[in-house]
Amino acid sequence: MAALLPTFIEIWSLTNTEAGWLNSSQYLAYVAAVPIIAFSERIDAKRLLLAGTLFNVIGYLGFALLADGLWSAVAFRVLQGIGFAFTYMPGVKAITDRVSPDQRGRGASIYVSSFATTTSFSIIIAGLLADSFGWRAAFILPTVTNAFAFLLIFIFLKTSEPEVASGPRRALFDFRDEFLDPRMRGFIIAATMHTVELLAVRGWTVVMLVVVSERWSWLDHETILVIATVLVLIGMPCSMIGGELGHRKGFAYASAVAMALSALACGAVGFAVEGPLWLFVFLVLMHNVFVLADSGALNGGAAEVAKTGRRGAAVTLMAFANALGSLIGPVLFGFMLDIGGGRFDPFAWGLAFLTLSACVLVGVGALVLGMRNGLSDLKKVENEKHG
Repeated sequence: MAALLPTFIEIWSLTNTEAGWLNSSQYLAYVAAVPIIAFSERIDAKRLLLAGTLFNVIGYLGFALLADGLWSAVAFRVLQGIGFAFTYMPGVKAITDRVSPDQRGRGASIYVSSFATTTSFSIIIAGLLADSFGWRAAFILPTVTNAFAFLLIFIFLKTSEPEVASGPRRALFDFRDEFLDPRMRGFIIAATMHTVELLAVRGWTVVMLVVVSERWSWLDHETILVIATVLVLIGMPCSMIGGELGHRKGFAYASAVAMALSALACGAVGFAVEGPLWLFVFLVLMHNVFVLADSGALNGGAAEVAKTGRRGAAVTLMAFANALGSLIGPVLFGFMLDIGGGRFDPFAWGLAFLTLSACVLVGVGALVLGMRNGLSDLKKVENEKHG
């Protein structure tokens, strides 16, 4: 969608806010479908993965064949959102159910980090397909890949029964343990703010580069697609490094440092749109280095602090955080562009990126408070044991 958003803005005469909704409508369904993920506490997450790939096949094929305006496109994006909800975070549960306890955080961070690879290549592939065969062809490819994914999951992913906690079984949607744990609360709030930033940037980077290209004639459409792909692709090693640093030094610590650096770079990017080329490139590069560095660490940390038999609940809450942030991010960014004067006004880009920076700093604060309160709670328990 990121690669084709400028095309849809033009052919369907969308405002920036409407373009944000087209980008985010997938995640509206994600928010609604998240509670279903809680069933991974009772059933093998493999079943959710299979259902998700089928929803994706229908959503992408329908978009390719039938979308002809904002609302029909939104309808098929909603189906894609359900598919995403049933595949992305349930994939974390499927992996953590199949690895040893001491490797769950690392496994989750590696899995989440791989997301950057597919999203990066999807930008250039979708753009090139649209240039050669029309934009509808760009949605045929994910239809085929999701059908292939269904076969891979069905044939090669072994069945695994969900882990069961000792003691009485909690109600399926009882999240009291997670909300009462300050560390988990910190990860959930931080994940929401991180995803607001990430999805806003992913959704609007190509549009920003198209606007900037008017100043630099050598920046043609193919070059823009390559640049956008590279910017997303560098997120994968950064996310894996962040996850590995979290595994060794503490996931909350690694996440807070990465988010603080990302907020600093993010706040400056928009105001460099009309600045020197070297400064704009440097800031965009630094921001994309840091924007995904905390992704693996956040999900790895949530998997690590989750109590035995409650990883399904933790995954559900993190999925809701991701969904909420994904829904808000692109719409908020488009709205701030409209408030600031439109996408051709340099001040609007500065305002939009500064808004994202403020959101990320809220996440940093939540992580810091979660760490402090979590350590305080642990000390109280230890004192009670020895008291």
